[in-house]
Amino acid sequence: CKLMDGFAIFIQLCLATAAFSTLVLKRQREKPQRPVRIWAFDVSKQLVGGIVIHSLNVVAAYIFGANPDGEQSNPCVWYFLNILVDTTLGVVILWLILSGFKHITSYFSWTGFESGVYGNPPMSNQLKQWGKQLVLYILSLVLMKFVVVLLFHLCPWISDFGRWVLQWTLGNYKLQVVFVMLIFPLVMNIMQFWIVDTIVK
Repeated sequence: CKLMDGFAIFIQLCLATAAFSTLVLKRQREKPQRPVRIWAFDVSKQLVGGIVIHSLNVVAAYIFGANPDGEQSNPCVWYFLNILVDTTLGVVILWLILSGFKHITSYFSWTGFESGVYGNPPMSNQLKQWGKQLVLYILSLVLMKFVVVLLFHLCPWISDFGRWVLQWTLGNYKLQVVFVMLIFPLVMNIMQFWIVDTIVK
């Protein structure tokens, strides 16, 4: 399994396009509907966060995929496990971290950090508030990933579960990449994006 060759990168671009396009559908179903600029600010935070967390997942997959004797095991197993935990338990952890930051910024009366509130034009003023919220969101994602990696360390048996789930794809590298980096993440990311969009808007 290779997570960064040409085929895998193409699959990742397909995933990103399909998953984020569902947020357009979500906006169409909103009542009341967010203005386009506010929606774009909200979604762009998830877009940047998605790139960051995807990069962390690929790195984590290769790190955890290395055996103690230096041999490389299957990074697709660890990428699958990262997606599984990020989109389930990780969403709860992220919500708790964001709630904690919300209380901290409120306690110290720091302005511009209230998620989804960008103030009034001009756009330069709104971009400053968006930037503050983006930094807080990325920091929350990194902390969430740290907790997930800690859980992997505490539960080494989880790799056996990942191998068991993916055993039907063994021997077919492209099938494994398509399942691990497109089909499974697409279903899980759509649910995650919709929930997180509700949290950050």
